[in-house]
Amino acid sequence: MRVLKVELEGVTTSFRYPHLLIGRQPSYPLPPPTTIYGHIASTLGEYPAPDSFRFAYTFTHQGSVDDYEHTWLIERDGRKAKKGQPEPNIVAGLSPTVRELLFRPRLTLYLDRPDWYDAFRSPAFPVLLGRSQDLAAYTRVEVLDLEKRTAGYFDHTLLPFDPWRPRLGLGQGLLMPRHIAPEDRQRVTWARYVALTTRAFLPLPGESGREPQLIRGVPPNFRVWVDPTTEERRGRQRALEWLSVNPREGEALHVPA
Repeated sequence: MRVLKVELEGVTTSFRYPHLLIGRQPSYPLPPPTTIYGHIASTLGEYPAPDSFRFAYTFTHQGSVDDYEHTWLIERDGRKAKKGQPEPNIVAGLSPTVRELLFRPRLTLYLDRPDWYDAFRSPAFPVLLGRSQDLAAYTRVEVLDLEKRTAGYFDHTLLPFDPWRPRLGLGQGLLMPRHIAPEDRQRVTWARYVALTTRAFLPLPGESGREPQLIRGVPPNFRVWVDPTTEERRGRQRALEWLSVNPREGEALHVPA
């Protein structure tokens, strides 16, 4: 299976929980699918059709810290102007916010679109990961062939809640935005995932056990495609679980933001 592999590094990033508007702003441990979709769109210069690609990734960082930042909330001023003075038009208020930042993020992104190689070599817009101020850079862009194996390992990645949650002894269950309609950002599609922030091993034939790092079986019809350039651990290499941003696919929840 031929894929596009992109490696990205940055200084900081943060993936905000959408429903927390006041108080401390924590970060998702891994980028949600909407972040990946926006990142791809900025590289291509347009939003690709949600059903035109699939992706997989591994994401790591070197630690987290709370940053104290000032946000200016600007809104229309409805007060009437005093006689002889110009009519006010906006009012701005300062909102101090504590935000969790992830330090030195690194993303390895796989896409089933090797034809996008040239776009990632020369992106249409500045390379970002997360917020508009979180500048990043591509350190490697290449096309490679995945190999089909009997087993592999998942490593710091996002997995669909179904069918992986019953099989995993590790990972955090999260509700994440899968797709935000570019023409109406209030129309959000949500889906459930397992955020795996460590390594978990798919079983070799005949292998079983109770250790948390060993996944309890493989879902039917799941094909183990591995990146043959990754490090080998316990006779395995990194396996990929392909994800989609298609709002009509899988266990998606269609609710307004």
